[in-house]
Amino acid sequence: MYSVVRLFSYDDGLTVENQTLTDEYNITEHVCSTEEEIIESCGDADAVIGIFEPFTARVINSLPKLKLIACKSMGWNYVDLDACRARGISVTHLTDTFVDDVADYVIACVYAHNKRLFYFDRSVRYDKKWDYMICPDMHRLKCETLGLFGFGRIARTVADKLSGTGMRILAYDPFVEQSVADPYDVQMVDAKTLFRSSDYISLHMPLVEGTAKVVNKALFDEIPGHLVFINSARGGVVDEEAMIEAIDNGKISFAYLDVLTDEYPDLNTHPLANRFNVILTPHIAFYSKESGNGGRKQACEDIMNFFSGNYGKCNFVPGGNNTGKQPGTF
Repeated sequence: MYSVVRLFSYDDGLTVENQTLTDEYNITEHVCSTEEEIIESCGDADAVIGIFEPFTARVINSLPKLKLIACKSMGWNYVDLDACRARGISVTHLTDTFVDDVADYVIACVYAHNKRLFYFDRSVRYDKKWDYMICPDMHRLKCETLGLFGFGRIARTVADKLSGTGMRILAYDPFVEQSVADPYDVQMVDAKTLFRSSDYISLHMPLVEGTAKVVNKALFDEIPGHLVFINSARGGVVDEEAMIEAIDNGKISFAYLDVLTDEYPDLNTHPLANRFNVILTPHIAFYSKESGNGGRKQACEDIMNFFSGNYGKCNFVPGGNNTGKQPGTF
C-alpha cells in the first residue's frame, strides 16, 4: 500500500483521486502552506500532490519515505530540484491539461483591451459618460501586432486560435526555429525586436534557472510606448520593479497580470493593487472545472505509472526523472 498525501483542498474532497487511484494507494488530504506543516503531515508519504507549497531542501530532507512529488501545475518552481536529485526523488508536472484554459485567458485579455471594455465600463459607471470617443485610438485586431515571449504549447495555441483575426503575430524563443512557427503564420524575432514591434506582449515561459527576471528593464526600455502587457506565466520571470517603472512612464499603457513575484501578495501594500490600468487576477488563467479535474486525474496517473515502473508514461519535469532508470526500463 502506497501512501499519498494531497496538500490542498477541493469542495468534493478526494472524489476524483479515489476514482482514479487503484486499491494499492491510500490517499489523504492535509492542507499545507508552510515547511513545518508539510514535514508534519507527510512523514510517511511515498508520494505527495502539491501546488505551490514550499518543497525546499529542508522539507525534502525531512521526508524519509518520499519518492515522488506530483505537481498539479505546469510550473515546478516551488520544488528544489537539486535537493530532489540528491535524494533520488522524482518530480512530475501537468503538461497539456491547462493549455486551452491559459490560451483562452490571453485571448480574453486581447479582445477585452481591443474594445477597451474596462475603460468604457469605468467611464460609464464612475464618470457617468456615454461617449465612445473617449478612446479614439482603437484599431481593428488585424491592424495590430501580438508578441509572444516564448513559443511552447500555450503560445502556439494562442497563435492558432487568433489566426482568423488577421493579427500579425511575432514570437521570441531561443529554442524554436522559424520552421516550427511557419505553420502558425508566426514570425520569429529576437527579444528586443519583439518589444519594439508589438502592440501586445504575452509571456509564455516557465520560471526555471536562467529565466528569473528575464523580462527586464533593458527590454522594457525598447518599448516605444502604449504596450499592452499580459503575464499568465510566472511572476518571477519579470523584473517587477522595472515593469512598474514602465507602467509609470507610459511605456506599458495597460497590464493584465495573473501572476506577481509573490504567489500570495499582500494586496494592502502591493504597488499594483490599485492601478486603474492594471487588471490583477489571482492566478486563475489555468482554471476551469474541466482543467481542475483533469489535472487531478493526471497527477494520480503519474503516481500510478511511477510506482508501476512505467516511467515512459510519467510527465517528468526536465531533470525530474531521478529513478536512475530511463523511460521504458524497469
